[in-house]
Amino acid sequence: MLALRTISWESELLDKNIRVEYRWVPAHKGVEGNEEADLQVTNAAYKHCGSYTETQNPLPHLNYISFAHIGRRLTEMKWEESKKEIQEMGKKSRHSYRYDLVKRGGNSVVMKSQKSIAARFYQLKTGHALMGKYLMRIGKRRDMKCWWCGHEYQTRDHLFKWCKRWKREQKRLWVDRQEGEEEYEGVEKVMKKPKISLPMSLVFAEEKCSWALLDFLFLTDVGRISGVVEEVENSDHEESSDGGV
Repeated sequence: MLALRTISWESELLDKNIRVEYRWVPAHKGVEGNEEADLQVTNAAYKHCGSYTETQNPLPHLNYISFAHIGRRLTEMKWEESKKEIQEMGKKSRHSYRYDLVKRGGNSVVMKSQKSIAARFYQLKTGHALMGKYLMRIGKRRDMKCWWCGHEYQTRDHLFKWCKRWKREQKRLWVDRQEGEEEYEGVEKVMKKPKISLPMSLVFAEEKCSWALLDFLFLTDVGRISGVVEEVENSDHEESSDGGV
């Protein structure tokens, strides 16, 4: 619409023997004439569109507004709304913010734990964690061998159920009832099934098992870097040696 009007205005000027020459100039670079033109265009746009709020219909005024101007107005309104939301969130206490996350489906038990342990919890829950199976898949290891006990396959189930390095902690996780400030029951009692028939995906999905899983991660190095650095460094050293030969 604006382009058609510009063509019409140029035709009127040509009829009066007034020639119009168009030249491109960079925007917002301090060009004096361009800055003045931009100011006049902005003032004209606001003058024709009038003062309307975001709740009113701006369509009756669009005959005089460019799409670029409409886009800027929408962006400004969007940022204003975002600022208001951030300000409202800032007024809330840390406790109330966590409460909102829980209402939206977050795990309240994990939210109360240490950040480093919570991170390992979610990494192991998704399977994207520092364990042999995942590291081999992304090309960081040549095999899935467990660096804790030497077993051929270091999977999530192996680490939480069968790895000999964490035998005592596994018994605490699956069987023993823990008493104290944050009392919880073993996973087998919560799930009412033996660990051999429980895939870890179901255990991680059950919030009642979260305390036991977090306690296990707190007591062990499962999901940490231990044992991985040495493997990667040795691999890189072997490759460089082969290249030298």
